[in-house]
Amino acid sequence: MPVKFEVYRDGRRLSEYQPVCAMAIGPESVPVPGEVLFRDGLLVVNRTDPSPTGVSLLWDAGSCGAYLLETTRLAPREKPYILNVELARMRLMKIVQKQEDWTLFDLPQAQPYELRLREAQSLLAEAISRQDEPRLAAALADDALARAIVLSEELSTFHSEILLAKRRSANAFARYIFGCRVDVGVRNQRYREMLASNFDHAVLPMPWKLIAPREGIIDTEEVDGWAESLSRRRIPVVAGPLINFDESELPDWLFIWENDFETLRDLAFEHVQTLVQRYRRAVSLWNVVSGISMNRAVTLSFEQMIDLTRLLVTQVKNALPGARTLVTVPMPFGEYNARNPTSMPPLHYAEMLSQSGTSLDGFAIELELGVPQPGMFLRDLFQISCLLDRFSTLGRPLFITALCVPGRWSPDPADRSEGRLDPSQAGRWRRPWDAQLQADWMEAVYHIALSKPFVETVAWGNLADIEHTVPGGGLLDDMYQPKTSFERLMKIRDKFAQWRR
Repeated sequence: MPVKFEVYRDGRRLSEYQPVCAMAIGPESVPVPGEVLFRDGLLVVNRTDPSPTGVSLLWDAGSCGAYLLETTRLAPREKPYILNVELARMRLMKIVQKQEDWTLFDLPQAQPYELRLREAQSLLAEAISRQDEPRLAAALADDALARAIVLSEELSTFHSEILLAKRRSANAFARYIFGCRVDVGVRNQRYREMLASNFDHAVLPMPWKLIAPREGIIDTEEVDGWAESLSRRRIPVVAGPLINFDESELPDWLFIWENDFETLRDLAFEHVQTLVQRYRRAVSLWNVVSGISMNRAVTLSFEQMIDLTRLLVTQVKNALPGARTLVTVPMPFGEYNARNPTSMPPLHYAEMLSQSGTSLDGFAIELELGVPQPGMFLRDLFQISCLLDRFSTLGRPLFITALCVPGRWSPDPADRSEGRLDPSQAGRWRRPWDAQLQADWMEAVYHIALSKPFVETVAWGNLADIEHTVPGGGLLDDMYQPKTSFERLMKIRDKFAQWRR
């Protein structure tokens, strides 16, 4: 039997509704395989597994924004649930959990938040008691959800201020916190100068598809130029991922070996060996592999995923004793797992890798949000803080190697998608995106991320609006002039530099 929901908007039940980025949700908020559709006036979640299931989907919560939100896990039953009520129930339940995790209950400064939480809980309790009047229940739940989202974001910020103060007093920040990802195809001198002069480190992608356009052919010209330039300026380099198993990053010729694990392993081994030997003097931190847990471009067993990751990390360590190595956990919210039952959920992959004896020095994630692509629909500050907390149990530092949101509310014809990505279809943080809002979001997320004692560095995803991955996502415009977000980031960087003195 499926899990079913009635959906209400503005006091009326919807007879037509198109769920966006809808996924079935299992334990620990992990997306799981399942079919989500709107049929006969109901949102239906079909799974072969009869265990309790939730649903996640893009939901407009009013003036506080539109985000990918989830319900609690619910047992299948004949009577439909009310989606509005279950979305509010989940957020309020999660706030209570995080209050305990963050030990906020006993802080006098947290009492105003506690009072507001009780108000939202009272609204939800009334909504639950009035489910025989579903339109009223939905309206009450909508109010409770909006209050809960605002409250949870404010709690995340409040908690980050406490942790930042502790980290500052202990002088526990890394030396090279603020980075930016390089677009290796850009050769403009001002672009190079702005990156080298204003950031502590650079994330230098090494796309296999670019470096090995044909089997047996290595072309490192574009990467060489950047490696030499950054080395001359003594800018620490985070290189990679050296191997990225996302289908868009693999060389076309490699796909003839997609069902031959031994050959694929040997080719990856050889490619990593080539890059490590070539850039050994220019690289400070090796991001070895990404995308392997998604199982999209090639099909691997769980054992092969872990074995191949461990092999490639060990290879770097053997070639360069003392080298620091990372593994990227792709799409850390795990959306891909809802589409592919052979994939491995992101945190499960990281946990298994940690337990396997692999000698890696940290994990990397990318948080490029706000565009309608898998893994890139918008999440609020509370969800981001909760995600980062889940990495705290792994016992290794976390590196954010690409952080980005749009700087505009419309498609950008100049971006890498050539205008196919429309930010208005992927969520809204309070109001439509603009340059000022992008800067505000940046400041909030940098403070939340860097308050976590296990987060070592954060790198912005796009330096300029040139071949950028997110519409208007650059810190500089297409004429390499600073935008509001660039100026804000420099202020944040200066503040942290003072704290480290």
